[in-house]
Amino acid sequence: MDFKIIVKIAIVVGVLMLVLAVSSPDEDSFDRWAKKALVDESGSGLDKAKGKALATQANWTADYHDYVLWATVEAHQGGTRHRFLGVLWMWMDLGAA
Repeated sequence: MDFKIIVKIAIVVGVLMLVLAVSSPDEDSFDRWAKKALVDESGSGLDKAKGKALATQANWTADYHDYVLWATVEAHQGGTRHRFLGVLWMWMDLGAA
């Protein structure tokens, strides 16, 4: 492989890692996101109630893990466990586990 190609690939990988490290969301951003995003306004009454209960920190425990390039949260409410992934300044619900 040509040396210039190796250098270009290394630079691209380095820049991607830097962007991921800088954009990894913190625990406070998860709390703010959860209060807005977990309440499904278009869902049934039961889904709304579950979302509101999960988004209310008093009713759940959340284990935040920072992996430098991304973050994860495992939220527990009663017997239900939800997993979330934080990357590029945003959070994604990975669903119930």
